[in-house]
Amino acid sequence: MRTIIFVAAIAAAAVVPLTGFPRQTNTAARLETEEQRVLSAEDEYVAAEVNRDEVALRRLVDDRFIQNSSRGTTAGKEDLIQAILKLRMVGQTLRERSVLIEGDIALIFGTADLRLADPGKEERLSSLRYTSTYVKRQGQWRMLALQMQPRAKE
Repeated sequence: MRTIIFVAAIAAAAVVPLTGFPRQTNTAARLETEEQRVLSAEDEYVAAEVNRDEVALRRLVDDRFIQNSSRGTTAGKEDLIQAILKLRMVGQTLRERSVLIEGDIALIFGTADLRLADPGKEERLSSLRYTSTYVKRQGQWRMLALQMQPRAKE
């Protein structure tokens, strides 16, 4: 009889859901979701860059933004936006992206293939290796810093 009661108690414990206990959160799943949000913010930035969407660029680029160029110069948010508005980019593809998140800071490492076309000239491809830094402010990811350099021939 004791054996039957013991087996019944084990079976009941396995079937009855645990209530009153905090659920464990899946850190990996939360991190993956946040990585997707950062990549989405970057995708939105690239679309604004290609479309020369000044309003979107101003929203997506943080006011404290700094770009570090391969020529050894730096530029702020306004310089970046003005340069993009003058750029003759007709398309851009991002590849080899990886994301590193630490709190409200995210780094994206990747390659950007920019298609540029000056009037009356043949389209050219510029392949750049980049690191972009995003900061999460008021729940939104914004680009805080950018470093780009020509990628070695593959």
